[in-house]
Amino acid sequence: MHGGTAALSVPVGGYLADRTGSRNAMLAVSCLAFAALVLVLWRGSETLSTLVALGLVCGLPAGAIMSLPARVLEPTTRALGMGLFYTVYYATMLVAPWLGGKLALWAGSAGAALGLGSAALLACPILLWGFERRLLLPERTIAQVN
Repeated sequence: MHGGTAALSVPVGGYLADRTGSRNAMLAVSCLAFAALVLVLWRGSETLSTLVALGLVCGLPAGAIMSLPARVLEPTTRALGMGLFYTVYYATMLVAPWLGGKLALWAGSAGAALGLGSAALLACPILLWGFERRLLLPERTIAQVN
């Protein structure tokens, strides 16, 4: 992936999420598009065009994802919550490449790690939707009653 296209797609994704007013749709579509492009790359598409498309798509959900913890954390617990958020994030970044490498060795192909990553990306929109439903639904219900 070209770092320049990825760096440009992060603010574009935040802008689109704000302008459309549909952060969830932005998250779901961009995560699913990225997962689909990884599968296309894994299956041997034209590498350069697929990598450029991956670079353009990969940063789109970043702003919307990073806004999620602040939406559910009170100011008094935000530091602890963000600390836990980043602990889980960096622990995942530590374990995921190792797990992908083990899977690639077991399967005899690096494509297995790409497949695992795609499966994880396909699960992200579902997990994010569940996260919001579980944590924000009571708040909306209380606001509607008042």
